[in-house]
Amino acid sequence: MPAEARVTSIWKKQKLFVAVFLFAFAAYFLWDAVIGYPRMNARYAEWKSYQDSGRLDAWPEYAKQKRWKADEWKKWLDDPHQQGRVPEVRWVPAKITEQYVFAGIGGILGLIAYGFWASQKNRTVRTDEEAVFTPAGTRVPFDAITGVGKKKWDDKGLATVRYEIEGRKGEFVLDDYKFDRDATHQILAEIEEKVAGRQ
Repeated sequence: MPAEARVTSIWKKQKLFVAVFLFAFAAYFLWDAVIGYPRMNARYAEWKSYQDSGRLDAWPEYAKQKRWKADEWKKWLDDPHQQGRVPEVRWVPAKITEQYVFAGIGGILGLIAYGFWASQKNRTVRTDEEAVFTPAGTRVPFDAITGVGKKKWDDKGLATVRYEIEGRKGEFVLDDYKFDRDATHQILAEIEEKVAGRQ
């Protein structure tokens, strides 16, 4: 009996979330590179000018006018990792470049994840009276199916269907998490029935 299994809503949401997360990751590092770190450097440069000229007593009032945290740099310098060092800049150019690199990596991975999601979200597995149509849209006659691998079926709901058409071998996966569970089970049962009947 013909059946059709579509990609489930939960699968689509999860894969889209991965892409959104990676884009957010990229945006976070890009913001630091373009805005966050330069602004911090500017605040630090002003604080250092007060520190170098011995006017730190006047800094809290100035920071208040600018709506900055008056103790931002004292806390940073008091951190054990800083060991009391007073560098020329808060973030050196290499660190800002590093943020651009991470943003680029996140953006590229996000595009890959989004492209995968977009290419998969409308796929289906279906059958008619004579064949099964793979998720990629390939029509595989039941007579061309050479075997079904169910090693991971009971535990993970994954079955591999192998076929050969005009001397070319191929395979596709039935996944009852990615595709509608009931329809996927029905399709697998139909494939097994056709293969068993042929044998």
